[in-house]
Amino acid sequence: MRSADSCRSLEWDTRFFGFAVARIDGEVRDAGRLERALAALRGLRVRLAYWMPEDGAAQRRSARRTGGCIAGTRVRYERALAAADAAALPAGCSIERCAALTPELEALGVAAGERSRYATDPGMPPGTAARMYAIWIRESFGGTMGDEVLALRDASGFAGLVTLKFDPDAGAIGLLSVAQRSRGAGIGRALVAAAGARFRERGLGRAHVVTQGENEAACRMYEACGYRRARTQLAAHFWL
Repeated sequence: MRSADSCRSLEWDTRFFGFAVARIDGEVRDAGRLERALAALRGLRVRLAYWMPEDGAAQRRSARRTGGCIAGTRVRYERALAAADAAALPAGCSIERCAALTPELEALGVAAGERSRYATDPGMPPGTAARMYAIWIRESFGGTMGDEVLALRDASGFAGLVTLKFDPDAGAIGLLSVAQRSRGAGIGRALVAAAGARFRERGLGRAHVVTQGENEAACRMYEACGYRRARTQLAAHFWL
């Protein structure tokens, strides 16, 4: 697919869905420019377009006016890792570095997508979020989507996991998932602390993570772990 002005073809998404997917530049901010970008994409036979500008009332109005689905907000958190984190493990639990994917870990990875924009957009083909997050967890074992997986084990098995990516200047948390049976027990905070410790072992001084703004529990947890909100983007989808 050729690129249109202010738009970019998304090759991975196009392969995943089996139809053309593109992203509209976040600098496109008014409804008029947005309408022109959408018209150009229709001419290129794009079926799905993402628009992720800085979140705001005007951007939401523009998305709705042009027929977009507001699938949520995308919040980026960041923090420095200079100080050692201390997060006590729940009694009887341990953190381990996972060597390979198991059905239990895959189920946790898929559960991480339950509130993603691929789950909240009613226009998505059935099972989209589950398929996408199954790929994500599989590709987090030294693959295209991550370098390492840490899991927290309790007496009943794996209670949660976090996937890590070691970028040159910062560590990135990808998926973080806690089993339904273990939520509210401090598992998430223990995993975030373990991720931070692993990043420091690799000589990284900063960490970042992206989550859904509508997932208030996750946002509160990251903030309690010392992460600060750096950016909030609207996630709008256009079915063309």
